[in-house]
Amino acid sequence: MTLDYPWYLVLLCLLLGIVYAAVLYFTGRSSFGRRTQWILSALRFLAVSAIAFLLLAPMTRRKVHEKQQPHIVVALDKSLSVKSSKDSSFSFPLSSLNKFRVTTIDFGNDATTDIGSVLEELVGGDADAVVLATDGIYNRGANPSSVSEHLTVPVYTLALGDTTPQRDAVVGGLRTNRVAMLGTSLPVEFNINASLLNSRNAQLSIVDAHGKSLHRQNISYTGQTFSQDIHTALPVTEAGLQRFSIRLAPTEGEVNVENNVLNFYVEVIDTRRKVAIVANAPHPDIAALRHAIESNPNYESEVILAGSGQAPLSTDHPYSLVIFHNLPSSTNQLTNDHWSQTINSLFIIGMQTDLSRLNALHAGLEINSRTQKSNEVTAIFNPAFSLFSMAEGDAEAIEQLPPLAAPFGEAKMAEGMQTLFSARLGNIDTRQPLIAATLQGETRRAFIWGEGLWRWRLSDYATNGTHDRFDRLIQQLVAFTAMQNDRARLRIEAERTYPAGQPINLRAQLYNESYQLTNIPEVKLDCGNASYNFHRDGDSYSLTLPDLGEGIYHYHAVGDGQTADGTFAVEALGLERRRLVADHALLRTISQTTGGQMYYPSQISDLIAQLSTLKPVIYSRTRYTNIVGIPLALIIILLLLAAEWGIRKYNGEI
Repeated sequence: MTLDYPWYLVLLCLLLGIVYAAVLYFTGRSSFGRRTQWILSALRFLAVSAIAFLLLAPMTRRKVHEKQQPHIVVALDKSLSVKSSKDSSFSFPLSSLNKFRVTTIDFGNDATTDIGSVLEELVGGDADAVVLATDGIYNRGANPSSVSEHLTVPVYTLALGDTTPQRDAVVGGLRTNRVAMLGTSLPVEFNINASLLNSRNAQLSIVDAHGKSLHRQNISYTGQTFSQDIHTALPVTEAGLQRFSIRLAPTEGEVNVENNVLNFYVEVIDTRRKVAIVANAPHPDIAALRHAIESNPNYESEVILAGSGQAPLSTDHPYSLVIFHNLPSSTNQLTNDHWSQTINSLFIIGMQTDLSRLNALHAGLEINSRTQKSNEVTAIFNPAFSLFSMAEGDAEAIEQLPPLAAPFGEAKMAEGMQTLFSARLGNIDTRQPLIAATLQGETRRAFIWGEGLWRWRLSDYATNGTHDRFDRLIQQLVAFTAMQNDRARLRIEAERTYPAGQPINLRAQLYNESYQLTNIPEVKLDCGNASYNFHRDGDSYSLTLPDLGEGIYHYHAVGDGQTADGTFAVEALGLERRRLVADHALLRTISQTTGGQMYYPSQISDLIAQLSTLKPVIYSRTRYTNIVGIPLALIIILLLLAAEWGIRKYNGEI
């Protein structure tokens, strides 16, 4: 018996009973005889003390032994490789295990089989034995033999399928990047495995989605079992989600030709940024800028002469940055077709620049001048500049370059403008910016107050034997200014590829004009010649598309006047058809590792007999019972009170 209260309270319960009985029967005059008086006081003492004791919630403690039947987990392979084998009609006799606690797990489907995940679910569980009925073929997840090392229960494997070698060749073991950069080479590695095709030849080819051959070679099978690793690199010439196909020509007598083709998808990203150089007139600075920009393969440039009649920049221009050289000028203004407050721009201010028109743009730097004169200025580095960092030694090298020709004037910089290099006039260090940059909201601007950059590039080569320092300076200015901030108000979240037969889940996020998440407007999506409506999900949207066939799908989403486009692929993996020869060696390894045994379907009775040797598990535990809940305790108290009442009734006191 246990109490949650100190034991000395029991003495108080007894004292309470004594006091109650003494006051009731030993104070004042009593008509009872001495013997009867003591009997009645004893009964009242016992009843009151017992009731007070029960208020302390005493509990009894006893050990209970429970017998539980063993728990057996039966995992059944329902994959296509089993359905295609001689054991396709096999059914495990679960009724023969009716005296056990049995849990069944079905795994595998027509697309993939993941034996490892089934075993991982059993690690640390309460199973006493596991029956794994499978052909040992897996094409997803961890290696089952490695997972089995963490199991503490025996796994009895039931070997299904056929291990007889078949005349077959298969393309597999693909290793490649799922993302590639446009204009690079995509490394691809895979292997060719064949059996019973000795002395035969086959043509191997890799083609793109348009059927263009990218790689071709002859495969000569040698021996009864053949394996060859293929290493190649494919040219990447088109941006977007691209499909490539590895095709191995079938050989006469092959039992399975579906595994001769392996398709894979790669997201090709065009990281190249386009830069437009809009110039007032031909100038040697333009060539220096182009060479510096295009020395980085991620950038390409185009020169547009403002007065040549070339097409002006439109509002949907493809450029990440526009460099204005000597613009605006007295002959060429910057109209809305050429410039707006939202365009990322780099201004090179020279002697042909019309400063009053430049100031009217409110681009971030205004120059007040009362003369047409120029100054010869060199560069002084500003270490407080924080928008980007320069390579070690570059700032000092720029300071040694010859002077630029800068229009005379006083500068007024907008808030947030930072000076990278200030101007030195002779031996005087001025506060006037020579090279400056700023981030105004979502727009980036930079300024070079002076022309003659071609001299800097030539001087850099003459001094250091390369153009590297000049090129890096221009590239850093271009990289900072051309950087795009993603302010799209409608965004669609989608995977690059989805396996065929699996749900295609998309999510959408919509932002209002204050760039806050909202899901009040409707969001629609067009994909695969059909239209769908997103469903509101929390503060975003979600959509599950129906099963789509293999291929590349382009989608177009619309919501609150905003649009978003993208691409995803549905990949028909066909993994279950790529390998049909059972792997019983794997099953034997799993059983040996866990202390189990491998059986064949013809030995199912032996497996049942083995499982029948499992003994019930006896669990011991301590059970606590509140005495208040025991009927006998209440009956005893009632009997005590009833006896007292009966005696008093008999003596005529009631």
